Amino acid sequence: MKQRTINLLFLANHILLIFYMSWLADHGTQLRIESVTPLLIVSIMLIDITYISACNIRENKVVSMFCGVLALDCWYMLLLLDMRDTAYFAFTAISPIMWYVFIKFIFLFLFQGSGYKFRKTVNRILLLACMGTLTGLCISGKVFAAMYGIQWIVSMMCLLFIVIYHRKRAVFVLKSERKYFVISAVVVSVSFLAYYFSTEGIANHISNFGVYLPVLLFFISVHGIVLQEHNGFPLLTIFSLKQILLIICSISAITGSVILFLGGGYEELIIAVNILFASIYICNIVLAQNLKNGTSSITKESSYHAALQQLQEEEILKAGFADFLHDDVLQDLLAIKNMMSKAHRPDIQDVIVETLDGLNTHIRRQMQDYHPALLKNLTAKENYQNLIEAVALSFPHRNAAVFFDCPDSLFLVEPYHVLIYRLIKELLTNVYKHSDGNRAWVTLSQEKGMIELGVSDNGTAVVESIISSDERTHKGIASIKEQINHIGGTITFSNHMPKGICVQIVIPMKGDVSYQYFIS
Repeated sequence: MKQRTINLLFLANHILLIFYMSWLADHGTQLRIESVTPLLIVSIMLIDITYISACNIRENKVVSMFCGVLALDCWYMLLLLDMRDTAYFAFTAISPIMWYVFIKFIFLFLFQGSGYKFRKTVNRILLLACMGTLTGLCISGKVFAAMYGIQWIVSMMCLLFIVIYHRKRAVFVLKSERKYFVISAVVVSVSFLAYYFSTEGIANHISNFGVYLPVLLFFISVHGIVLQEHNGFPLLTIFSLKQILLIICSISAITGSVILFLGGGYEELIIAVNILFASIYICNIVLAQNLKNGTSSITKESSYHAALQQLQEEEILKAGFADFLHDDVLQDLLAIKNMMSKAHRPDIQDVIVETLDGLNTHIRRQMQDYHPALLKNLTAKENYQNLIEAVALSFPHRNAAVFFDCPDSLFLVEPYHVLIYRLIKELLTNVYKHSDGNRAWVTLSQEKGMIELGVSDNGTAVVESIISSDERTHKGIASIKEQINHIGGTITFSNHMPKGICVQIVIPMKGDVSYQYFIS
């Protein structure tokens, strides 16, 4: 689904929630602190949805699902305020859906949308549990309660199983992002204590806070991590951040003054603020579309505009790849097609086979150079295994066996997974090109925030031949050294026993910058 469509859906959800809040304000009882609190929390989440989705230039699925989780939370909280039977039924129906989406988002966030072991099995189990609970709702309340309990247990078991099985990943994320988790815990705790003691004399002042506190803790933690690095949003192309804040504060103050002068309450003020941000969201959607289509006359440089230019440059690169397919690949295919009428001749058959082999090798090499084939639905080990097989296929005349040692639970966050991909490709290509051995070994592991990559062979070369060689004749090795040193890693060359060369690379993996790739 395109980001424009997703933004329009979030806009429609925002408008529907505003109408629903207005209905609750008109048909509810007198102003109570327990009704203002969910309205305020819902408003904060709605505002954040408009901001996050407007920043999601790269159309990242994890970011979109985060907005979806916030939207479900908004409905969940508001439905608690409505005492009608239809509202209670909707609240009951949305509960199992929230559990399903919430657990799915945790997995997406933990693995940054990449594949992981048991992903398909766990997804099926979670979906079946959710569907079973919704089916139970249509039967009776007791059946629903039983199925909901089962879904909760199954969801928690799946979550614990994946976290324990991929505990290195979970520990890495918790350690890397501990600052945001600690800050969110402190903010939520202090806010709750301040609220509790200031409203101690009001009856039922903490009703349903069992729902609000986890939502706030989750919201603040994930929000801080996902958006720690971003390139702004469309309106920053027109106004500076200070100007936007000034405009919002001015309009909010004027709107609030008018509402209070006309005798409106806090609920009306909250609704008016939501209408204001819905209008800003519409402006962002329209402006973003104009920028992408190139119809905007704005020339001011901004972080959003810079990110958009980067995407446009990527599109130019893709166009160049399309030209390569047309000019190089298509010509060979047409030549083969013209020779098919004479394919019964042995000499023509040899030419066709030779052309296809060359075409296969050329295409694979160009594809890997343009963009590493890292598939999101595969684990890191499976992606690297495919790379090793592709490198072997690009040297059909070299009879060398490659042994790959890598744990199934290996995880590498962005951009390290692409870096390791390119390192394996370069080092293994060197083995096929320059080693006269018939075996090679690739080992890859990640322990305590350190990535360790080893590539060795059983050729007759010695390590001194690489160390004392001219870097101008070994540009690949020189480039690798420069990249490794730039990110604080180390690379060592040693003799592989009993013969051959061993290249060992150690790189520190820093998770506190990896989630910036959620937002361009």
